[in-house]
Amino acid sequence: MNNNPNYIKKIGVHIFLLMLYLINPFDKGFLAGYLIILLIYINPKFILKNIDSTFFSLILFSLVYAGFYLFDMKQGVQWLLIYALFPSSIYLLGKKVTPYIKKPMHLFYIIFTLGFLYSLTGLISVGFNLLEGGFVQLGRSIPDFWTGKEKLATAMGAFFIFNMAIPGLLIVGKKKLPLFFKLVTFGIFIASLLCVFRLGSRTQISLVVLSILIAIVYLLKSQNTISNIKLLLGIVTITLLAYNYLSIDLDADYLSSLGERLQSSDNASSAGGRTQRWEKSIINLYKKPLGWDVREFGYSHNMWFDAARNGSIISFILLLIFSIQSFKNIKQAINLNKQNTLFNATILIYNIVIFSQLFVEPALESLFILFAFFCFIQGVINAYITLEEKKKLTSNINI
Repeated sequence: MNNNPNYIKKIGVHIFLLMLYLINPFDKGFLAGYLIILLIYINPKFILKNIDSTFFSLILFSLVYAGFYLFDMKQGVQWLLIYALFPSSIYLLGKKVTPYIKKPMHLFYIIFTLGFLYSLTGLISVGFNLLEGGFVQLGRSIPDFWTGKEKLATAMGAFFIFNMAIPGLLIVGKKKLPLFFKLVTFGIFIASLLCVFRLGSRTQISLVVLSILIAIVYLLKSQNTISNIKLLLGIVTITLLAYNYLSIDLDADYLSSLGERLQSSDNASSAGGRTQRWEKSIINLYKKPLGWDVREFGYSHNMWFDAARNGSIISFILLLIFSIQSFKNIKQAINLNKQNTLFNATILIYNIVIFSQLFVEPALESLFILFAFFCFIQGVINAYITLEEKKKLTSNINI
């Protein structure tokens, strides 16, 4: 991947630990997280050099949230350290590995691979469930492959968010990606889609559509007029062919779970009852600024509101600041070098699908690994911004 023979020696261990953390074998991935903390924080010079406003807001949020968790450690004592240090450590990990990778195309392959590895637990778990019982089964909960514990369909479905973005990536990378990679990734997408059908996850289906729309809009803005005309003609042709020749039976066996949920319009209009929880959460932000008990109306099913429930309005505000900074960083990164089309589109699509998932789930309690991976991507983005700005500065000096 890199001509530098020391490349693997310098970041191989870091990437390997992150892989283990994302796969989370036997629910012990946090052990790899501890080693990541050790590798990052034994180098104070690196930390001081890489402290930025994004890191500052993230570490401040983590410490405040962990501080409130101290009063009710219902998930165990070790989560005090996980909440306090994992997000910032994995953010710095992103900043550490990026300068050694350098090429945006290589960054794309690494981010894609990590996203796929995150999906492995879901693919294996739902895959075995399909082999055993097919699509028509009672209930949508699936046993976790590693632990055997039942996981709710919403939590299991979250494993597939990056695989649901594959159509968007293939649209943007139609000329940049090798055929073998396209075939493999399309196979991953089809396998993941079948798993999503079994789970009946409307969120994941919506992410497919969202990734395609983002890819099209991005291409329309980055291509010339002739290429845009070809793209639009292709979209119109595919749409007409699908409308005339593709028939979807929502009562088919393979759509038994999803079809039933799609036809439940009342449930869909309220986002599965989430909108009422969001309304109550907004009211509690000023009525109960120090947080509230989950037994009041359950989870808010929104990372920011659930952060307020557990960590007060202070955690809510700090997490919101971090999120706004992240959006600004994403915007800056994709505008730095318009020629890095695939990498730019990838960070745009991946971040939007992550935000979409975090917006409808209590992520800090149920999808913390996904939030940590989001922090890693932010670290990659900020390191990439620094590298690109240095390149521009160097080229200007040479001129």
